[in-house]
Amino acid sequence: MKISVVTPCYYNGQNLPETYKVIKADVFDRMPEIDFEWVLVDDGSGDDTFAQALRLQEMDPRIRIVKLTRNFGEFRAIVAGLSVIKGEAAAVISADLQDPPGLIPDMIRSWQQGNPVNLAVRKGREESALKNWFADTYYKLVRKWVVPNYPPRGFDFFLIDKSVAEKLVLMQEKNSSIYLQLIWLGYTPTEIEYTRKDREKGKSMWTYAKRIDLFIDTFIVFSHKPIRFISCCGLLISLIGLIMAIYFIFDKVYHNVMPGWTSLIVAVLLLSGLQMVMLGVIGEYVWRNLDESRKRPLYVIEKVIEKDKTE
Repeated sequence: MKISVVTPCYYNGQNLPETYKVIKADVFDRMPEIDFEWVLVDDGSGDDTFAQALRLQEMDPRIRIVKLTRNFGEFRAIVAGLSVIKGEAAAVISADLQDPPGLIPDMIRSWQQGNPVNLAVRKGREESALKNWFADTYYKLVRKWVVPNYPPRGFDFFLIDKSVAEKLVLMQEKNSSIYLQLIWLGYTPTEIEYTRKDREKGKSMWTYAKRIDLFIDTFIVFSHKPIRFISCCGLLISLIGLIMAIYFIFDKVYHNVMPGWTSLIVAVLLLSGLQMVMLGVIGEYVWRNLDESRKRPLYVIEKVIEKDKTE
């Protein structure tokens, strides 16, 4: 039996040696009966991530390195890794040890019992109060407006059957989230709870700009709610406009009063601002449709480096 472990890497040079030690001790050594491979996907890192991966491969031939031509983003790097796996199942875990690799054996046993989708879901986070608040708010909105059965505190760490991985690779959606795609597929997941640790080494490249992109993609790619909101706003404004028009006509006919400039300017400014917001939301949909229509690949693999285990 062969199991693949896929890890997207972006500026993880400081983390990889320690991550390897933990994965070897908590996963590989605990299940010697299983033939593991660790697929490291270098997502265009600008530090020594690739060099560290090569050093680790010299020590352990179970490591395979997928080098992308540039930075495509975590979502696409994970899909790239899943596209080359040789295992019958694949675990996806980050390189920063915020998620415990020691859960992989439990996830493998669950998979062996016939569960194709196994999620390591968070019951808490050892991070700042601000990060926790933003994360909790995001997941509440996701559960309310996008995917009602999404784990309350989210997940980044999972193990899936190869057949499920193949479906994710085939989806080829450019502006998306692999975690939402996995829930969208409809499999009933098995959940294992854990507490997410704070990052100890290196600097997270998960910037606020990327968080905003994820937020927008979540609600535009997986939900029609923004467009429905625009439609409701348009109907409401039209109704208000009709009522105000009737009022001003009667006011003019019976009282001969000229409405003031203040109310006119305020109405123009508010409506103009709302129209710009609506155009922006529509533009986000149009851009994503354009991006999909180009049929460009999700990622470009420069090379896959393997080491013969017999060497």
